[in-house]
Amino acid sequence: MASVVVVALLVAAAGLAFDGVFPMDALLPVVAVAAGVPCVLSLLVSGRLPLWGVVPVQALAWLTAVSATLFREEAWLGFLPGPAAVRTALTGVREAGGWLLTTILPAAPGSTAIVLVSFLVWAATAAGAELALRSRAVLLPAVAGLPVLGVAVVLGVAGAGSVVPYAAGFAGLALLLALVRSSRSAGTIAAGMPLLAGLVLVAAVAGPVLPMAGRPYDVRELVEQPPPRPIRGVSALDQVSAWLQNPQRELFTVSTTSEANLRLAVLDTFDGVSWTSNAGFVPTGGRVPGQPGERDSVVQRFTVQKLPGPWLPAADRPLLATGPGIMVDPATGMLAGTQTREGLTYQVTSGIRRFTTEELRGATPADDPAARALPDGPDGRTPPQRARLGRIARRATEGARSPTQQAAKLAAYLRKLAVNDVNAPPGHSYRSVEFFLTESKRGTTEQFAASFALLARSIGLPSRIVVGFRPGRVEGRGGGVRQVRGGDVLAWAEVEFKGIGWVPFYPTPSRTRAGEGGDVAEGAPKQAKEIEQAINSDSSQPKPYKTPTGRVGQQQRPAPDGTPWTLVWAVPAVLLAFYLLAAGVVPFVRRTRRRRRGASAAVRVMGAWRETVSRMRAAGIPVASGTLTAGEVACLAEETLGPGAREPLTALADLANLAAFGGAPVDGADAELAWRHHATVDALVRRRAGVGRRFVRRLSPVSLFG
Repeated sequence: MASVVVVALLVAAAGLAFDGVFPMDALLPVVAVAAGVPCVLSLLVSGRLPLWGVVPVQALAWLTAVSATLFREEAWLGFLPGPAAVRTALTGVREAGGWLLTTILPAAPGSTAIVLVSFLVWAATAAGAELALRSRAVLLPAVAGLPVLGVAVVLGVAGAGSVVPYAAGFAGLALLLALVRSSRSAGTIAAGMPLLAGLVLVAAVAGPVLPMAGRPYDVRELVEQPPPRPIRGVSALDQVSAWLQNPQRELFTVSTTSEANLRLAVLDTFDGVSWTSNAGFVPTGGRVPGQPGERDSVVQRFTVQKLPGPWLPAADRPLLATGPGIMVDPATGMLAGTQTREGLTYQVTSGIRRFTTEELRGATPADDPAARALPDGPDGRTPPQRARLGRIARRATEGARSPTQQAAKLAAYLRKLAVNDVNAPPGHSYRSVEFFLTESKRGTTEQFAASFALLARSIGLPSRIVVGFRPGRVEGRGGGVRQVRGGDVLAWAEVEFKGIGWVPFYPTPSRTRAGEGGDVAEGAPKQAKEIEQAINSDSSQPKPYKTPTGRVGQQQRPAPDGTPWTLVWAVPAVLLAFYLLAAGVVPFVRRTRRRRRGASAAVRVMGAWRETVSRMRAAGIPVASGTLTAGEVACLAEETLGPGAREPLTALADLANLAAFGGAPVDGADAELAWRHHATVDALVRRRAGVGRRFVRRLSPVSLFG
């Protein structure tokens, strides 16, 4: 029974390694049921049914459990799973692997793909329990849990967390299983527990710092991913003027304690007439791939009202998004919905980036040619406005000592140059921007953001436009719910710096405070103002800076983390280490059991004889206890080991014959004498066999599993 319980714990440890694939609060009950129930069933029916009878019982029990707990299907005949439940469960197992390999992990809390974990853990526990009850092999029952751990490792590479602690626990429980099945007393097990605990602790601590743990290979690179889904429609920047003309239109509500602006769309592609998004959206189970940098966590709960289009607002940058039909662009963090409609509710946890003046002062623009591209006009010719934009940008940033100062001066220049007028005509083409900068000098936040992005690109700063909203106003007395209306729309620009990411700049002057010096940014958060002031106050000497070059539209990608070869050598290395550890522990425990813990003196005598025969095989003596008599074995040993082996072997052979076939019983003294004869022969074998042959013998699977 103890072996079966250890097997269940071992498989459960492998099942919990899926915590990078599924949330732990959803995973834990599934693993507990899938490891506990088949363990109890095996103990109840294994002695009463043949193996072919146990399999359908376990299968029926699994279908009943998943139908009732995961799929909530109505039972058939009161307790049995119906045909629909069986189809749902089997289809879920078949399709879960493919779905998990093509979505952003971890899966959503209510995802039915967790049926795969239930199936794997249940099947492995049932198989391991039957092996433990029906065989005498020491480690064979642990092998049943290896497929569960392997699948968890493969799927969990792209998720959060690490499988190393669970793998260490799995290895420790496998050694505990060997200890339990090789020992016949609680004392031996208790003596081996500190060693096993120490080994598991070392593995758990050292595992994460190994080279293979830091750069794991993602098997998804071998899987053909579904193409990211582009979302076409009216550009969010084209809707800014319409929203400003209808400022009381209720777009959505947000429940949050943060004053952060809310991003709706990131526009990174300019064709000479309009800005659009090059985003590709993929399904997500909730997690949004993050970016480096210190961030403050902010939770928001949105309810959509009359917000048009598929895009969903969120504070920068979303880290977790839960709601029906949510998709994400991994590159920008933009959210979109397949079921965007009035009344849609979703929740987002965002990380608000915290920039330091030290990192910004020494920052250099990222090498991103696509974000610096200034395309030709619709007719294919170079528009004359491009050269004029370059001259304006150089004049606006004159005296800047760093790229960040160039961006800050550019934003300040635009805020002082023009007036924020919600009634200004829309448009952000080359011609519209030039007219805004040189003639009208009146525009909405649309023209200010578009002008900044084009001017920044003209001097080599990679830039893009963000359309979003100010956080709105709290309405009512409770709950902290903010109402966001059309008049809260805001566009700003971002510049990409190497090693830092996209830094926001707010070039739109305030409508309500335009008379206060002419340089008050509309909607700029407190941190953005502090950063601009710190950048502009930098009195350091100029640093040499070369504008990055590269073909327009050619975007460099970082090298992938790891290679398939890392996985090729890492997995065998871990398995080899586990095997060597087991090879050192299991034979020692088995010898201890045979020597001191035999059920009777006769058993201990026969244990000494079998161990002696095994040692002689290591010396190359062709003995086989099943085909030769004990006396014949002694004669063969004398020829190989010398005359010193005949006396102890003959005496040990007589004791073995007496224990196996003699009429007179053997006692404890005979057992101790048999093991002393074994020690004498063992010393001769060691001299005869040499270190190399003994080492090979120790690593033999026969020595380990026999």
